[in-house]
Amino acid sequence: MRKPGIPDRCFYHPAPLTKRNTEDDAGSRAKDAPDVLRPAKRKRISKSLAGPDAPSFYVNDKFADAVPMTTNQPGYLGPTSYTAILPKDEANTIVLDREASMASDGSDYEMAHQHPLTKFMRAQMTTEVLKCLRHYPIIQDVINILQQYAQTCIVPLPLEIDLINGLGPIVDRFNLLHSVPDPRLVARVLDNSSRPLEIPDDMKAGDFHQICSGDNIRLEVLGFVLATAGRALSFGLCSYHFADPANPNSKSRLIDELLRASTTCTILCNVISPVNHITIWMLYENYSFTIMVTGFSGAPSWRRFGELASQLYAIGLHREPPVSNIPTWMLETRRRAFSTCFLQDKTLSTFLGRPLRLSKRHTDMKLPLDLDDNDIMANEETVSRTIAALDENGWNTEKRYLRTSWVRLRFISATYREEILDVALSKLDENVERQLLDISHRIQESWNNFPQHLRYWPNCWNEVASPYVCLMLVIAHQTHWYNEFIVRKLLDQGQTPITSNLELLRVSTSLLSTTLTLGTIRDRLYDIHKEFLIEVILCGIPSASVLATALQEQHRTNALFPPSISRAEMIRMLSVLISHLEAAEHLESSSARPGEANYNLCKKACKAFTKIVDHVLEPRAEEFTPNTADTELDLNLEFLTAPGLDVFEGMEFAAGDDGSIDWGAMTQWTL
Repeated sequence: MRKPGIPDRCFYHPAPLTKRNTEDDAGSRAKDAPDVLRPAKRKRISKSLAGPDAPSFYVNDKFADAVPMTTNQPGYLGPTSYTAILPKDEANTIVLDREASMASDGSDYEMAHQHPLTKFMRAQMTTEVLKCLRHYPIIQDVINILQQYAQTCIVPLPLEIDLINGLGPIVDRFNLLHSVPDPRLVARVLDNSSRPLEIPDDMKAGDFHQICSGDNIRLEVLGFVLATAGRALSFGLCSYHFADPANPNSKSRLIDELLRASTTCTILCNVISPVNHITIWMLYENYSFTIMVTGFSGAPSWRRFGELASQLYAIGLHREPPVSNIPTWMLETRRRAFSTCFLQDKTLSTFLGRPLRLSKRHTDMKLPLDLDDNDIMANEETVSRTIAALDENGWNTEKRYLRTSWVRLRFISATYREEILDVALSKLDENVERQLLDISHRIQESWNNFPQHLRYWPNCWNEVASPYVCLMLVIAHQTHWYNEFIVRKLLDQGQTPITSNLELLRVSTSLLSTTLTLGTIRDRLYDIHKEFLIEVILCGIPSASVLATALQEQHRTNALFPPSISRAEMIRMLSVLISHLEAAEHLESSSARPGEANYNLCKKACKAFTKIVDHVLEPRAEEFTPNTADTELDLNLEFLTAPGLDVFEGMEFAAGDDGSIDWGAMTQWTL
């Protein structure tokens, strides 16, 4: 039975409280948006009432706020999954039935349960995301200019540039620079995002943006480009857009808006979108953007990466594709995306001392080949010629510094980090010691096997044209040799004086010295100082803590350092580090000013190092004994030396210090 005047078919209006004022207004809208976008119709199963006492809902009834059935598709299923253990014929039937319900033709069906994020709320959230496109010229400009500065990207950079440029026609058609997003556009974005992203086997890289941008605009693309643009802006790119002295906070407000919008996209995609490759790119960029605000130790960062790892497994990105007809550009993009996430997993797990989420033991994904981004995007014939010119290990033979080169280098380093973390919590015995020494040997051996032009050397700043390449040489060096630092810390159980531990002192001196080289570089267009402070936090403070502890011990015992270790050099480096930590309190880009994320950490480290250097250079009259107040400094420095092992558990701070120190509120643009 149907009430009079109610049509038997209805459609979802994305903004039900919005109505057109007049017919003329509707006509003007149609004129501004000639290609009318209508929400796709959903299949509705008819129902009949059994009688006057029938219940208010039925098995086949549709819920007003249901989500597409495609959201619940299982994704990648491994060799022990439920489909693999079923009899072959039965399994095939089940798979076919499931695929039929998940395909684009069947994606009109919705799941038989409500979702607390109502359709009206989804429309409101999508509208807020689309409002960010009023800044489209800035967003487009900053992503296009990344080609000059970004040394690493999760995907080939031309791919992302195509995506942002593909949004231009939509911005123009709906006048998004000056008007509120049209409800029809909102409905189209939600509908596109709820459908599986189908990539034809013969699709060329240059055509990829056509299936997910422009008229096919998706939330995943919006979240991806908005997060990338926000990170780039925070590193000082395109600052000329914010030169108006009357509006000094416009840049920080835009960065905040972009982070909020990108995070909104991740929430919406989790509700309505089947996982796809762009989902992974979006989640990675949003995670990287998030840790710039909350830090590596922030709870949101841990949760963001957990979602990224879960979706990465769901799409099967940890496995080489089982088919051979996948385009080379997509294969290399998959490998780069996985390698980038794999490295970040090791960084986060080391810093927090938590279990890994992406283990090499559970993947067979190969290293991406050392190809230029433009070569990856070229046709198959060009790519094949370029691949044929690589050496037997997949490195380019022309000594070029490519974005993929840094991914390959640090992925290899990350595999050693995984081995180290596997034994980090083991009690040191002969077997563990043998394992650690073997890892140490292979760390040094692998460094020698890297292409020579990719191994950092101190004079590279004078011999390499680009300071951004030199920056990456430093970061790759630190990533690799921090493995050796952790190994030496694990082998050092306090059984021998630190003043005689040559290997630990040597690697600590190297890490701190290399970190401090970044403090001398200045660039007006790209904020290298932000990268410098990141290295100070990740490598500088831990290695300096070892040297400071050694100076304390040497001062108490009068023991001699090994001949190759200079006490004077230690003091000089610690003094330079102290000056940088003091300056960070006053630098806008440092995130270490009062009230900012790294203020307490830098202040604490600066105070500790200053007291030790002062005492070593100008001893006080009283004897320096374990009963003095400086014992607390010694304890804190010991905890500082091994981030990622036990550094965060049991850490004590002096009375009066703020215990809410955020140890990781900086991220690397080069991560």
